[in-house]
Amino acid sequence: MSNEPINLTENDLKEIFSLFTSSTKYERDQVYDRNSDHYFLEVNLLDESTLTEERREYALDAWRVVIYFLHSRGYSLCKDDECSDLAFIEDDFIA
Repeated sequence: MSNEPINLTENDLKEIFSLFTSSTKYERDQVYDRNSDHYFLEVNLLDESTLTEERREYALDAWRVVIYFLHSRGYSLCKDDECSDLAFIEDDFIA
């Protein structure tokens, strides 16, 4: 198991932001619809959200909360026989 942090791309952050602000199945489906105004790759992460944060920061906050939630309950993430320990998230919180 790796203790290395999971690095996110800008497109990952766009998707996280879009999904975080999409609470219904319909809204979620629009996130992946290339013809939709809500298609995640069209998100400008430097635009401000209604929370007066850059969308990129909002996405990072959402990532941090989800990973911390999973970590605090003993989960790890695995893909293709590679598992990541989520303990790295402890360093992502501002002291």
